[in-house]
Parts: sequence; structure tokens; C-alpha cells
Amino acid sequence: MTYYRFILRWIFCLVISIFFFQLSFSQTQKKKDLENKKQELQKEIEYKNKLLAEVKKNKNRSMIELAILNNKIARQQELIATIGRELEMIEGDISETQHNIRLKETELKILKDDYARIIFASYKNRDSYSRLMFLFASSDFGQAYQRIKYLQYYSEARKKQASLIEDNQRQLQTKKQELETKKEQQSKSLGEKEKETGKLSVQKKDKEVVLTDLQSKEKDIRADIKKKKEQAEKLRKAIEKVIDDQIKKSNPSSKGDTKELKKIILTPEEKELSDNFESNKGKLPWPLSEGVITESFGTHDHPDLPGIKVSNNGINIGTNKGANVRAVFNGTVVAVASVGGLEGKVIIIKHGEYLSVYSNIEEAFVKSGEKIKTKQSVGKVLTDDKSATELHFEIWKGQAMLNPESWIVK
Repeated sequence: MTYYRFILRWIFCLVISIFFFQLSFSQTQKKKDLENKKQELQKEIEYKNKLLAEVKKNKNRSMIELAILNNKIARQQELIATIGRELEMIEGDISETQHNIRLKETELKILKDDYARIIFASYKNRDSYSRLMFLFASSDFGQAYQRIKYLQYYSEARKKQASLIEDNQRQLQTKKQELETKKEQQSKSLGEKEKETGKLSVQKKDKEVVLTDLQSKEKDIRADIKKKKEQAEKLRKAIEKVIDDQIKKSNPSSKGDTKELKKIILTPEEKELSDNFESNKGKLPWPLSEGVITESFGTHDHPDLPGIKVSNNGINIGTNKGANVRAVFNGTVVAVASVGGLEGKVIIIKHGEYLSVYSNIEEAFVKSGEKIKTKQSVGKVLTDDKSATELHFEIWKGQAMLNPESWIVK
């Protein structure tokens, strides 16, 4: 009976071990994901600090500085939330480990009690004479055989029970060490969270200083927004002219009537390229290897300056000085030009029916008609007199402007 009880206990322990192993594996993966997220956010924040340092070289506060600060604060808040989730997980681990220790202590007590009973039974039958009497007292050969097997099982159960106790003692000690390690992790994460919260407080104060300065220059800001709107209109017209030229080129028989023919006639190769571009929506690489979106697509209220509306036919991406611009997809350069009233050059790349537009380019590395590969460097971003390095990026389908944020990878 004791042997079968031992087997049942052994199976129970095995099932519990498998359950906790699977749970531990899942928790380990979640912790790894959180740690990766934390490192990614810290890297982003460090990069934004670098951008801010470049922008601050100019004593005049700028909208791009405010945009980078807003982005940095958002990432800082996300980092604090990530550390918070990590802390919750550690606290859960501590609670679970404490529960496991209690279970192991209970299990160890049961194993020791069982072992004591086995030892006591062995003591009662400790000499060879008692064992022989136990066998000779059998009513027949079959019962004698069963009693022999019983004595063997008893001996085996004793050995295995002793082994189980040793294993449990080792596991208990390991769990206690794990608990101490997790408490250390908890203390470290708490300190980290406090440190990052302090940084957030400093960043918000920096933002207040920039906002106060910008609010005192509302007239200049409105004049700058008006100037950008005029530049955007000139760029839009230049892009539409390129589209008209592509429509005429794709269908010479149209006699220049582009009003009736509203899209470019594509060759089979261009149609395949266009379909491939479309199928990569949300997966296109950024036009810069590093950057921060400083102004989003469309017309909207400024998030921090009441009464001021901003409008954008694409997105603006702040980056580091001297950064190279990359093509977001395979295609053909259809224009490298200067547009009156705009600083720098404009590069337009055709991807079948789609166009990607890169403006505020200081130096172009490509020429019109050149075939381009995804992520190929096509130019260098211009740094303006306010020490801001900002790429303007647009995506068009035919004659329709699209939101680039929906197309590039998140």
C-alpha cells in the first residue's frame, strides 16, 4: 500500500513540476519582451537627447524643439509604464515563489512523515528471522511470492523516498535563493522607476520653458506657418506637374489632355511594382535610418499652442545633422529639382502608380531616370539656420495625397 502511495505522490509531483515549468517559461518570455521594450525606449530617448542638443545650438526656440520634446516625454512615460509592468511581474513572481516555498515545505513534511513510517516498519522487521517468519507464515506459494515482492517494494520505496526528500530539500533551497534574487530585482526596478520619473519631471519643466518662449513669439510662429503653407502649395504644384508629365508620357495619344485621363497607364512591369508597393502598406522602411516625426499629416490644431492650426501634405521627420535619405521602395527617379521658395532640392521616385517625395534635401546622390533599390541612399538632409535637420516626406497615389504614417513601419 505504501509503495502505491509513493507512486501516486511521485506522479503528483511530476505534474506540478511540469505545470510550473510551463508557467515559468511563459513568465520568462514576458520578462524578456519587457526588457527588450525598455532597452528600445531608452535608446530612442538617448537619440532624442542627441537631436535636442543639436537644435539647442541655436538660441532661438523652435517648433521642432517642442515636437522632439513632446515625443521624448511620450517615450519617457511609456518607459515608466514599462518599468511599472516589469515591477508588477516581479511582485507576482515574488508572491508565486513564496507560495511555492510553502508548498515545498508542506510536501517535504509529508515526505518525511512517510519516510518515518517506512523506517519504523523496516525497524519492526529488521532481522532475517522476522522476515523468514513472515514468509513461512504464508498460506500457500502464491502468497509467499506476493510477500517477497512486498518486501522488495518496501526496500525500493524507502530508497526512492529518501531520494525524493533530498531533491525537495535542494529545490526548496533553490526557491529561497530565487526569492532573494527577485527581491533584489524589485529593489533595483523601484530605484529605476524613481530615477526615470525624476527625468520626466525635468523634461516637463524643459517643455514649459520652450512653450513660454514660443508663446511670446506667436506672431513669428504664425508668419512661419504661413510661409510653410505657401511652400507646401508650391511643392504640391510641382508634384502635380510631374504627375501630369508621367500621364502624358505613359499615353502619348492623349494629346496632353490629362483632365480626362486621371491616372498613369502602367506597363505590366510597372503594374507589378505598383501592386508590390501597395501590398507593403504599413511595412515600408523609414526614409531615414533614425528620426522623430515632428509634424504629422493633414490639418490639425497644434497640441500645445491654442488657436494655431498646422497643415501638412506629408510628414516631417527630425533627424541628426548629415543624415542620409533612403528610398522607401524600388522605383525610378522621375525628378530631382529645386522648387522656387523652398530650401534644398526635391527628389521624386515613381513606384508604378505611386510616388514617394523627399524634400529639404541638401545634396542629391541620384539623377532623373535612375533605377533605385529599397533603402538606397538618395541624398542628404539639409540643416537650416536654426540648427534643425528635418526631412519632409510625402506619398501619392496618382493625384491623391496619402498619409505616410500609414505606410511606413511603426
